[in-house]
Amino acid sequence: MSMLDIKIVRLNSGEELIGEVKDDGANNWVIKNVCQIAASYADPTQATARIGLAPFMPYSKVKDGFTVSKTFVAFLVEPVNELLNEYNKVFGSGLVLPPSPAQQPFDGSKPQPVAPSDSHAFVKI
Repeated sequence: MSMLDIKIVRLNSGEELIGEVKDDGANNWVIKNVCQIAASYADPTQATARIGLAPFMPYSKVKDGFTVSKTFVAFLVEPVNELLNEYNKVFGSGLVLPPSPAQQPFDGSKPQPVAPSDSHAFVKI
């Protein structure tokens, strides 16, 4: 698995998933090691949300991968490093990337590892 293959998938139904995404060449996306992205607004006095990863269909073998037609996918986007770090703790190499810069375009430089956060369930964005 390459970290470049990890995408956020927004389904037409509104669900947001994160996983290893590949094009099967037949108008479908194949998604492996998938989690559902869940938002938590635990403190209503603050405007920030906490984002967590939840099992997607934990009663199935969907973690091994499933195919979804591209017609059911609204869009694919790159996850911010904080979310990618949490995902990598579960499915990846454990490599930790530095915090994402605030809405800056990618400059082609390689990220440097940083110490992992103490939160294993939620990421404050």
